[in-house]
Amino acid sequence: MRIEKIELIGFKSFADKTVFSLHPGITCIVGPNGCGKSNIVDAFRWVLGEQSAKSLRGEKMEEVIFTGSVSKKQKGMAEVTLIVSGLNVTSLQGNGGGPSDTVSVTRRLYRSGESEYMINKQPCRLKDLKDVFLDTGLDFKSYSILEQGRIGAILNSKPLERRFIIEEVAGVMKYKVRKAEALSKLESSRLNLSRVSDIIAEVKKQINILDRLAKKAERYKKLQSELNAIELKMARREYQMITDSLASINEQYGALKEKEAVTGAEITEIENRTQTRRINLVEQEKALDAIQKDFQAVERDMAELNRLIAVNRQDISNFEDFHSRLLNQTEEMVQRISDLSARYAELEAGSTRIFEDIEAAAVTLRERTDAFSAIEHELSDKEEEIEEKRRQIFRISEEISRSRNEISRHQTAFESLGKKEMLSVAESEEARKMLSEVDQAITAAESEILGRNNEALFLKEKKEILGRELSLQKTVFENVSQNLAGIREELASHVSRLDSLKEIVLDKPTRELLSASGMIRLKASVSDVIEVQAAYEKAIESALSEKADSFVVESRQDIEQAIESLKGKSLDKTSFIAVTPPPVMLTGELPDGIVGRALDFVRVRDGYEKVAENLLGGILVVADVNAGLELRQTTGSFLIVTVSGEVIDPSGAVIIGGERGIFRRKREIREIEQQIEEKRAVIEAMNQEIRVVQESIQAKEEETRAVETALHGFEKDISLARLTVENYLSDKERVSRKLSFLSLEIEQINREKQTVSGQIAQAETAVQELEARKTLMETEMRGLQEGIAQKRDEKEALRTEVTDLRVQTTANRERLDAARNEMEASTKTSEELGRKKDEIQEEIASVRTRISQRTAEIGEHETGLHKLAGQADALGQDISGRKEKISHENEELLVVEHDLKSLRQQVSAVTARIAELDVARAEHKMKIGNISENIRNNFGEEIDQVVLVDISPEEEMRADELKAKIQEIGPVNLGTLDEYEELRTRYEFMTKQQEDLSRSIAELEEAIAKINSTTRKRLREAFDTLKTKFAEVFTTLFGGGKAELVLTDESNILETGLDIVAQPPGKRIQNIHLLSGGEQALTALALQFASFLIKPTPLCILDEADAPLDESNTERYSRMLQGLSQDTQFIVVTHNRTTMSVAQHLYGITMEEAGVSKVISMQFAEV
Repeated sequence: MRIEKIELIGFKSFADKTVFSLHPGITCIVGPNGCGKSNIVDAFRWVLGEQSAKSLRGEKMEEVIFTGSVSKKQKGMAEVTLIVSGLNVTSLQGNGGGPSDTVSVTRRLYRSGESEYMINKQPCRLKDLKDVFLDTGLDFKSYSILEQGRIGAILNSKPLERRFIIEEVAGVMKYKVRKAEALSKLESSRLNLSRVSDIIAEVKKQINILDRLAKKAERYKKLQSELNAIELKMARREYQMITDSLASINEQYGALKEKEAVTGAEITEIENRTQTRRINLVEQEKALDAIQKDFQAVERDMAELNRLIAVNRQDISNFEDFHSRLLNQTEEMVQRISDLSARYAELEAGSTRIFEDIEAAAVTLRERTDAFSAIEHELSDKEEEIEEKRRQIFRISEEISRSRNEISRHQTAFESLGKKEMLSVAESEEARKMLSEVDQAITAAESEILGRNNEALFLKEKKEILGRELSLQKTVFENVSQNLAGIREELASHVSRLDSLKEIVLDKPTRELLSASGMIRLKASVSDVIEVQAAYEKAIESALSEKADSFVVESRQDIEQAIESLKGKSLDKTSFIAVTPPPVMLTGELPDGIVGRALDFVRVRDGYEKVAENLLGGILVVADVNAGLELRQTTGSFLIVTVSGEVIDPSGAVIIGGERGIFRRKREIREIEQQIEEKRAVIEAMNQEIRVVQESIQAKEEETRAVETALHGFEKDISLARLTVENYLSDKERVSRKLSFLSLEIEQINREKQTVSGQIAQAETAVQELEARKTLMETEMRGLQEGIAQKRDEKEALRTEVTDLRVQTTANRERLDAARNEMEASTKTSEELGRKKDEIQEEIASVRTRISQRTAEIGEHETGLHKLAGQADALGQDISGRKEKISHENEELLVVEHDLKSLRQQVSAVTARIAELDVARAEHKMKIGNISENIRNNFGEEIDQVVLVDISPEEEMRADELKAKIQEIGPVNLGTLDEYEELRTRYEFMTKQQEDLSRSIAELEEAIAKINSTTRKRLREAFDTLKTKFAEVFTTLFGGGKAELVLTDESNILETGLDIVAQPPGKRIQNIHLLSGGEQALTALALQFASFLIKPTPLCILDEADAPLDESNTERYSRMLQGLSQDTQFIVVTHNRTTMSVAQHLYGITMEEAGVSKVISMQFAEV
């Protein structure tokens, strides 16, 4: 067998698929600490079936799945495949072994917790996987996988744990597994045999119980059969009576149906006539409605004519009023036209006078206007000259203003630059302050992130702890629930057993007397008041015999009353005993051979001591029959019983057998009742425990949710804090850039201030020169202004005179225009009034015409109104006649409907009676059907086949008697006989099962004995060989010294432990625990290598086993590896160059990226 390669996918730090091809000889795995070398060793151990996460250096099995890195996401599963060649193909049947001897073994674990095992890519069980490597020396528990920590474990383990090495060398692991399986089967078989024996005993008891119940069922069946014959006759008689009654009802039913039909026909005829009258009446009412509508139309036409007459009369009145108003308006207009003609003549004379005044004023105005124009021309020339001076002064002033503005602008710019410099300096200081604050904020935020991270880590640990606690609580809950279910099953079994015992104890006589206890003053039964010690139950029961079932009453009168009450009842044999003083009592010392008085072995209920003394006071208990017979010769007046239940009466007769076990059953009832109470108490306690655990689980779940919520909050805070740090860093960069910019800006401002100062000085010099020129110009302009002022006074005097003339002329012209306008308006008004007067005359003629038209229309409407009044009278008389006729028809219709109602009431009464008869018929038919069905179901016959015979009173009395007897028998399960046969069949089947189990147990014990013999022989041979080889290898590795293997129990090699005695060179024999680390390592390696010399394992993995060795020891260790590598593949994880030098192949493990292992493979020769 040889390991070809191992493939890792997502296992621990091996994120991607990684293949290690394993060659014969020694393969070294090297690399720095923490790079994942030991993960390869864990992969071997895991794929071989390791179930302990702790052995894989973890807490949970999910930790073997790659958890992710900076550039790689976490994996959803971990998978390891081991490919082996040279395995025995026969061991792989059913697991995809096929004809090839190359086998691949795969283990896969998902993050959800699901796990898969495969052999040659076919799913299998963990047991199948372990069976593949059974007795090959390749097992995750064996010492073929040896880490540095397990070296010490070999020496520090207990001797019994160390015997595993001998078993591996001896190759008895398969025998050990087979023995364990056989022992498990043996234990299971013994348990099944015990259960089968219990079932057989229980079935036997049930058979005994059902034997009595079956006899009871047989008696019930016989009585029921006789009762059925009588009840069949009675049912047939009842059937005939109901059939006769049904015939009478059918006869009445037919007569009533005939009467119902005749009356119905009469009602139909009347209804038809009534319907014809109703139709005629409706037609008359329709005609009346039509005439009434015509009458209403005439009335509406008359109302309309009256309305039109009224409207026309109102129109005539309105037209007459309008005519009067028009006449008045005509007179007013004639007067106004006369007034306007007189005003026109007056205005024409005034206009002529105003025109003459205007002409005279125009001549004077022209003279004064010419003089004003000459002065104005002269002033214009002088003002032009002054204006030129003013423009020159203005231009100079503008230049001065511009220069001063420039000075002011430069000064403002200088001040602005100063302010800007101050702002820049202040902003620079603010930026430096902000930069310091940002640095502090970054430090604070990073501290907060660190604190939140610590708190989050604490919460994660707390969550994991809560998860483990919750898992533990759930495990406790499941265990308690399972235990509770088991106890409930036991309780149900006890209750069932108790019911069975009570059924047996409460036999028929007991139940019959208890049912009659209302008439008899029963206190209790003897077996209820006496409690017997278990060892003497048979003796006391034999002594009391049937009296154990006796009923205790208060006095002899109660016995007499019971006898009188129960006479005539078919009860089984029954006995009573009164609470009276005992007639015979044993006193004094007892003769030899007597175990004791019967009273000495019972405990009596308070108040019933006299009953016990009466029954047991004269009874002696002896050890056996011989002792009883000897005692009989000396004391013949007492009843003697043996411990085993034989009875010797005073006559000397020996009575044996007939045990009923009543006291044993009573005791068992008490014990079971006590057990039931105890179980119920335990169930209550466990229910309380379950409630407590459930509350704890709920609390843990709530706490877990709270921790998750808090953890989510912390993670959110951390994210926000990190985002804040990023913002602060961005702010810091921005402020730093701003600070650099402000420094450059301040330098530029200083340069600009110097330039502006020079410009201000030049502008002030220019302003002084311009102000001197401006002063000279202003002096010349003042001289010109004085001459102009004189001319302006003259001009103003002429202006005033010209203005007055112009005003006067304008006023006259306005008066002339006003007169002319008024004259024109008067002419227009006169013309308009004339035109309106003509229009009014025309309107007067039109109004007179309209009045004539309205008068003619009124005459026409009055003529039409007279005609409509005649029509209305004729229609009114027709309506009255028709209404009277309709009323008469309605009265006749009411009479007919009253007769129809009377007939319908008669039909209703007949129909109600028919319905009653229908119900009666249905009831009779149902009874007939029920009787037929009962006869068919209960007697298996059809009613027509049953002959009708007379039933005598004696037969009816016999039926009552049979019912009473069946009632006395009580409830009977007619399936008891079938159940009885089933129980017998089951009893025979279980008996055969018992025999088969006994035979199987014998065969398993024989197989275990053979396994023990073979194992014992192999272990002895293996130990002797290993002892010799260990001594040789020890001397080789240490370069001297000696060592020995010792069995802790030479006489029992199957259970013995293994001790190691070692003496390194130059030292005395001492406890191996006192050896140095290197010596312990060499001793453990010597034992391991010695086992390889006897039975080479296909693979040995040594994980830094050479770490505690010095150089010389390492060289000897390396030479030993070379020698053993001919038969065993070695995978050595090491940091030692000497060990590396003997390797044929080398794998280098690196971790270029944190958390991800990378493999470099090479042959040693290339190195």
